[in-house]
Amino acid sequence: MDLATLKMYLFPLAEGASATIALFFPTAFLAVALGLAVCFCRMSSNGLVRGVAKGYIEIIRGTPLLVQLFFIYYGMPEIGIVLPGFVAGVIGLTINLSAYLAELFRGGIQSVDAGQYEAARALGLTRAQRLRAVILPQAGRMIFPALGNYALVLVKESSLVAVISVYELMRAGEMLAGATFKSLLVYSLVGAVYFLLCSVVSGAFRWGERRLAVPGYWDGAAGHDHLSKA
Repeated sequence: MDLATLKMYLFPLAEGASATIALFFPTAFLAVALGLAVCFCRMSSNGLVRGVAKGYIEIIRGTPLLVQLFFIYYGMPEIGIVLPGFVAGVIGLTINLSAYLAELFRGGIQSVDAGQYEAARALGLTRAQRLRAVILPQAGRMIFPALGNYALVLVKESSLVAVISVYELMRAGEMLAGATFKSLLVYSLVGAVYFLLCSVVSGAFRWGERRLAVPGYWDGAAGHDHLSKA
Protein backbone atom coordinates (compact mmCIF):
# COMPACT_ATOMS: atom_id res chain seq x y z
CA MET A 1 0.00 0.00 0.00
CA ASP A 2 1.51 3.33 -1.04
CA LEU A 3 1.46 6.49 1.05
CA ALA A 4 -1.36 8.10 -0.91
CA THR A 5 -3.61 5.07 -0.41
CA LEU A 6 -2.74 4.90 3.27
CA LYS A 7 -3.69 8.56 3.68
CA MET A 8 -6.98 7.90 1.93
CA TYR A 9 -7.81 5.36 4.63
CA LEU A 10 -6.33 7.10 7.64
CA PHE A 11 -7.72 10.62 7.18
CA PRO A 12 -11.41 9.68 7.60
CA LEU A 13 -10.52 7.34 10.45
CA ALA A 14 -8.57 10.12 12.16
CA GLU A 15 -11.57 12.40 11.77
CA GLY A 16 -13.79 9.69 13.24
CA ALA A 17 -11.35 9.18 16.12
CA SER A 18 -11.48 12.90 16.93
CA ALA A 19 -15.27 12.65 17.09
CA THR A 20 -14.95 9.66 19.44
CA ILE A 21 -12.70 11.73 21.68
CA ALA A 22 -15.24 14.56 21.52
CA LEU A 23 -17.86 12.08 22.75
CA PHE A 24 -15.63 10.69 25.48
CA PHE A 25 -14.78 13.81 27.49
CA PRO A 26 -18.23 15.35 28.05
CA THR A 27 -19.71 11.90 28.66
CA ALA A 28 -17.03 11.02 31.22
CA PHE A 29 -17.46 14.32 33.07
CA LEU A 30 -21.27 14.16 33.10
CA ALA A 31 -21.33 10.47 34.04
CA VAL A 32 -19.06 11.06 37.04
CA ALA A 33 -21.19 14.01 38.20
CA LEU A 34 -24.47 12.14 37.71
CA GLY A 35 -23.02 8.97 39.22
CA LEU A 36 -22.00 10.84 42.37
CA ALA A 37 -25.45 12.43 42.63
CA VAL A 38 -27.17 9.05 42.25
CA CYS A 39 -24.70 7.52 44.73
CA PHE A 40 -25.54 10.09 47.40
CA CYS A 41 -29.26 9.61 46.73
CA ARG A 42 -28.77 5.85 47.02
CA MET A 43 -27.17 6.41 50.44
CA SER A 44 -29.78 8.95 51.57
CA SER A 45 -31.63 8.49 54.84
CA ASN A 46 -34.83 9.37 52.98
CA GLY A 47 -36.49 6.14 51.90
CA LEU A 48 -38.20 7.65 48.86
CA VAL A 49 -35.00 9.22 47.52
CA ARG A 50 -33.12 6.00 48.17
CA GLY A 51 -35.80 3.97 46.40
CA VAL A 52 -35.85 6.22 43.34
CA ALA A 53 -32.05 6.03 43.05
CA LYS A 54 -32.11 2.24 43.42
CA GLY A 55 -34.82 1.98 40.77
CA TYR A 56 -32.82 4.18 38.40
CA ILE A 57 -29.75 1.99 38.83
CA GLU A 58 -31.65 -1.25 38.38
CA ILE A 59 -33.50 -0.08 35.25
CA ILE A 60 -30.42 1.36 33.53
CA ARG A 61 -28.19 -1.60 34.36
CA GLY A 62 -30.95 -4.05 33.43
CA THR A 63 -31.48 -2.76 29.89
CA PRO A 64 -29.01 -2.70 26.97
CA LEU A 65 -27.27 0.53 26.05
CA LEU A 66 -28.46 0.05 22.47
CA VAL A 67 -32.09 0.07 23.60
CA GLN A 68 -31.46 3.21 25.65
CA LEU A 69 -29.92 4.98 22.65
CA PHE A 70 -32.86 3.98 20.44
CA PHE A 71 -35.31 5.16 23.09
CA ILE A 72 -33.65 8.59 23.32
CA TYR A 73 -33.04 9.13 19.61
CA TYR A 74 -36.02 7.42 18.00
CA GLY A 75 -38.56 7.20 20.84
CA MET A 76 -38.39 10.66 22.39
CA PRO A 77 -39.46 12.48 19.17
CA GLU A 78 -42.89 10.85 19.60
CA ILE A 79 -43.41 13.07 22.64
CA GLY A 80 -41.93 16.13 20.95
CA ILE A 81 -38.33 15.85 22.13
CA VAL A 82 -36.01 15.76 19.12
CA LEU A 83 -32.28 15.65 19.82
CA PRO A 84 -29.29 15.78 17.46
CA GLY A 85 -27.51 12.45 17.17
CA PHE A 86 -24.40 13.65 18.99
CA VAL A 87 -26.41 15.03 21.92
CA ALA A 88 -28.53 11.89 22.09
CA GLY A 89 -25.35 9.81 22.08
CA VAL A 90 -23.80 11.78 24.94
CA ILE A 91 -27.01 11.57 26.97
CA GLY A 92 -27.40 7.84 26.37
CA LEU A 93 -23.79 7.04 27.23
CA THR A 94 -23.91 9.32 30.28
CA ILE A 95 -27.07 7.75 31.68
CA ASN A 96 -25.78 4.23 31.11
CA LEU A 97 -22.36 4.79 32.62
CA SER A 98 -23.65 6.82 35.58
CA ALA A 99 -25.67 3.87 36.88
CA TYR A 100 -22.55 1.71 37.06
CA LEU A 101 -20.43 4.50 38.53
CA ALA A 102 -23.04 5.18 41.22
CA GLU A 103 -22.60 1.67 42.57
CA LEU A 104 -18.82 1.90 42.21
CA PHE A 105 -18.77 5.15 44.20
CA ARG A 106 -21.12 3.74 46.83
CA GLY A 107 -18.91 0.70 47.30
CA GLY A 108 -15.82 2.89 47.60
CA ILE A 109 -17.39 5.21 50.16
CA GLN A 110 -18.75 2.35 52.25
CA SER A 111 -15.36 0.62 52.23
CA VAL A 112 -13.71 3.48 54.13
CA ASP A 113 -13.01 2.43 57.69
CA ALA A 114 -15.69 3.50 60.15
CA GLY A 115 -13.00 4.96 62.39
CA GLN A 116 -12.39 7.65 59.78
CA TYR A 117 -15.99 8.83 60.08
CA GLU A 118 -15.85 8.82 63.87
CA ALA A 119 -12.55 10.71 64.03
CA ALA A 120 -13.76 13.32 61.54
CA ARG A 121 -16.98 13.76 63.51
CA ALA A 122 -14.98 14.10 66.75
CA LEU A 123 -13.00 16.94 65.18
CA GLY A 124 -16.23 18.79 64.56
CA LEU A 125 -16.19 18.57 60.77
CA THR A 126 -19.49 19.03 59.00
CA ARG A 127 -20.88 16.24 56.81
CA ALA A 128 -19.73 18.07 53.67
CA GLN A 129 -16.26 18.60 55.15
CA ARG A 130 -16.03 14.94 56.15
CA LEU A 131 -16.88 13.85 52.63
CA ARG A 132 -14.56 16.31 50.89
CA ALA A 133 -11.55 16.09 53.20
CA VAL A 134 -11.66 12.56 54.57
CA ILE A 135 -14.00 10.11 52.87
CA LEU A 136 -13.85 10.92 49.16
CA PRO A 137 -10.03 11.10 48.92
CA GLN A 138 -9.68 7.66 50.47
CA ALA A 139 -12.56 6.19 48.49
CA GLY A 140 -11.11 7.75 45.33
CA ARG A 141 -7.82 5.93 45.77
CA MET A 142 -9.61 2.61 46.20
CA ILE A 143 -11.92 2.92 43.19
CA PHE A 144 -9.44 4.60 40.83
CA PRO A 145 -8.32 1.37 39.06
CA ALA A 146 -11.94 0.34 38.48
CA LEU A 147 -12.71 3.84 37.25
CA GLY A 148 -10.00 3.34 34.63
CA ASN A 149 -11.70 0.16 33.47
CA TYR A 150 -14.98 2.01 33.02
CA ALA A 151 -13.16 4.69 31.01
CA LEU A 152 -11.93 1.98 28.64
CA VAL A 153 -15.46 0.58 28.39
CA LEU A 154 -16.71 4.05 27.50
CA VAL A 155 -14.19 4.39 24.66
CA LYS A 156 -15.33 1.10 23.16
CA GLU A 157 -19.06 1.47 23.82
CA SER A 158 -19.05 4.87 22.14
CA SER A 159 -18.98 2.85 18.90
CA LEU A 160 -22.66 2.02 19.48
CA VAL A 161 -23.73 5.58 18.73
CA ALA A 162 -22.98 4.78 15.09
CA VAL A 163 -26.41 3.11 14.98
CA ILE A 164 -28.07 6.49 15.51
CA SER A 165 -26.03 8.00 12.66
CA VAL A 166 -23.46 9.77 14.82
CA TYR A 167 -20.24 10.21 12.89
CA GLU A 168 -17.47 8.77 15.03
CA LEU A 169 -14.74 6.19 14.52
CA MET A 170 -16.99 3.19 13.93
CA ARG A 171 -19.30 5.13 11.63
CA ALA A 172 -16.29 6.45 9.71
CA GLY A 173 -15.10 2.86 9.30
CA GLU A 174 -18.50 1.71 8.04
CA MET A 175 -18.63 4.49 5.47
CA LEU A 176 -15.05 3.86 4.35
CA ALA A 177 -15.65 0.12 4.04
CA GLY A 178 -18.77 0.78 1.98
CA ALA A 179 -16.88 3.11 -0.35
CA THR A 180 -13.76 0.97 -0.83
CA PHE A 181 -15.13 -2.59 -0.39
CA LYS A 182 -12.01 -3.31 1.71
CA SER A 183 -13.79 -4.38 4.85
CA LEU A 184 -10.96 -6.52 6.25
CA LEU A 185 -8.42 -3.74 5.89
CA VAL A 186 -10.74 -0.98 7.09
CA TYR A 187 -11.97 -2.76 10.20
CA SER A 188 -8.43 -3.84 11.02
CA LEU A 189 -7.45 -0.18 10.96
CA VAL A 190 -10.52 0.75 13.03
CA GLY A 191 -9.54 -1.85 15.62
CA ALA A 192 -5.99 -0.53 15.66
CA VAL A 193 -7.21 3.03 16.27
CA TYR A 194 -9.48 1.87 19.11
CA PHE A 195 -6.53 -0.02 20.58
CA LEU A 196 -4.43 3.15 20.38
CA LEU A 197 -7.12 5.24 22.08
CA CYS A 198 -7.57 2.65 24.81
CA SER A 199 -3.80 2.48 25.32
CA VAL A 200 -3.65 6.24 25.84
CA VAL A 201 -6.52 6.15 28.34
CA SER A 202 -5.02 3.15 30.13
CA GLY A 203 -1.64 4.87 30.29
CA ALA A 204 -3.22 8.01 31.76
CA PHE A 205 -4.88 6.00 34.51
CA ARG A 206 -1.69 4.05 35.27
CA TRP A 207 0.09 7.39 35.65
CA GLY A 208 -2.72 8.54 37.94
CA GLU A 209 -2.41 5.39 40.04
CA ARG A 210 1.31 5.98 40.51
CA ARG A 211 0.63 9.56 41.57
CA LEU A 212 -2.02 8.46 44.05
CA ALA A 213 0.36 5.86 45.46
CA VAL A 214 2.83 8.59 46.48
CA PRO A 215 2.57 8.99 50.28
CA GLY A 216 0.91 12.25 51.24
CA TYR A 217 -0.11 13.07 47.66
CA TRP A 218 -3.61 14.11 48.71
CA ASP A 219 -2.67 15.26 52.20
CA GLY A 220 -2.48 18.85 51.06
CA ALA A 221 -6.01 18.69 49.71
CA ALA A 222 -7.46 16.46 52.36
CA GLY A 223 -5.40 17.16 55.44
CA HIS A 224 -7.08 14.36 57.39
CA ASP A 225 -6.16 11.21 55.50
CA HIS A 226 -5.57 8.97 58.51
CA LEU A 227 -7.66 10.55 61.21
CA SER A 228 -8.40 7.29 62.92
CA LYS A 229 -4.67 6.86 63.58
CA ALA A 230 -4.29 10.34 65.05
